[in-house]
Amino acid sequence: MDPTTLHLLSAGAAGLAAALGLVTWARLRRAPAVGAGATGALDDDGGDDAPAGWRRAIAPLALHLRPTSAEELDLLGARLLNAGLRSRDAVDRFCEDRVVAMLAGMLGALVWAAVVGGGAGALLAMVSLVLGLVGPGKALAARAAERQEAIRAALPGAIDLLTTCVDAGLSLEHALARVARELDAAAPVLAEELAVTARELQAGVTLPDGLRRLSRRVGLDELSALCGVIAQAHGLGAPVGNTLREFAESSRRSRMSMLEERAGKLAAQLTVPLATCLLPAAMLIIIGPAVLQLVRALH
Repeated sequence: MDPTTLHLLSAGAAGLAAALGLVTWARLRRAPAVGAGATGALDDDGGDDAPAGWRRAIAPLALHLRPTSAEELDLLGARLLNAGLRSRDAVDRFCEDRVVAMLAGMLGALVWAAVVGGGAGALLAMVSLVLGLVGPGKALAARAAERQEAIRAALPGAIDLLTTCVDAGLSLEHALARVARELDAAAPVLAEELAVTARELQAGVTLPDGLRRLSRRVGLDELSALCGVIAQAHGLGAPVGNTLREFAESSRRSRMSMLEERAGKLAAQLTVPLATCLLPAAMLIIIGPAVLQLVRALH
């Protein structure tokens, strides 16, 4: 095979690998989160009615990547819920995306080994294989962390608004629905989760179960603590408004302590960048004139 043909085949394989990787990334970034499941894990609606042809082709391979034990399946379901993937076939879709990423990594490894060759080609091929293996999991974790950070930032305002609604005489179900509507533009992620919980409560799910599902879907410690406090107050018959108000104050104090801790760490974290960036320039300014005078004297 002449070098031109080999280069064309390598370029085609690289393009295919890039396309498969892009499909995996787009699937994890843009997959819709629809409805809430009856068990709080995965929904019975929102799945793809007609899977694409390439998905049907790799479905037998994806079946081998599906968790076999109930514990692993539950853990994967929780990770998908944290990332906002709540469709009925979210586990199957994620396994298919893993197969696509692995194939893309293998193709990329072959391309690097054929085109570059040598030690550099072997190193690039190994990097491509590792990315194909761990890429989908990292993308899923990044999406979950992004959603949790958005919910964490919007939670204090949501607690205040929920307290106001409860003090105004609304029931907790109607207060959650009202807060979800009000936060739809400012905090769509938190508004979506609260709206799902409100619909579950309206459908007949008990308040402790609905709050437990909300905590499981989000996977955020602050929200889990809030759900536990509300469920405990509801079970004991205590005023929910006072409980929310006390929790909001405690949450503000905790958040201020966290911010102060981060600010205190900044001085230590800036030491290395400042020394690396400013020290050479300062030494040049301080020693430079003396060095120039010494060079002139020697000449």
